[in-house]
Amino acid sequence: MSFSSFGLSEHLVKAVGHYAAPTPVQTAAIPVVLAGGDVLATAQTGSGKTTAFVLPLLQRWISAPHETPRRVHTLILVPTRELAAQVRDVVQELSQHLSRRIKVVSAVGGVSINPQMMALRGGADIVVATPGRLLDLVGKNALKLSSVQALVLDEADRMLDLGFA
Repeated sequence: MSFSSFGLSEHLVKAVGHYAAPTPVQTAAIPVVLAGGDVLATAQTGSGKTTAFVLPLLQRWISAPHETPRRVHTLILVPTRELAAQVRDVVQELSQHLSRRIKVVSAVGGVSINPQMMALRGGADIVVATPGRLLDLVGKNALKLSSVQALVLDEADRMLDLGFA
């Protein structure tokens, strides 16, 4: 199986051109996410889980109507700042060949909220956030979630372990 067999855009196939073939978690998850279905996946670190959800979500973003100002299409919740940075980097890497620029905002605690609020002015296509900072931004009316088409709970078990219930 190849990434092109999923029906991904040529830009996304190009972005994963350095991978030999989809991993088992990618082979299982990508078609389901493309179809708008729900996925619960567990796999070892380094198995390609992030790419398994980012690729089809980018394809869905490409296919969605685009509005000005931008509205949040995808919300990715993660338990830590470090994971937020990793996920943001994967989104940016995989979207670099797209014909239209995607705006990804990382919103995490432990740092000033002001730059994150400024980054959200004019909207964002994808927001990668930790739960606490997400609540802060929604509470300050800096982030509207009414247009979210896809929600990812990355490492949901860890979020529960950390008390985000």
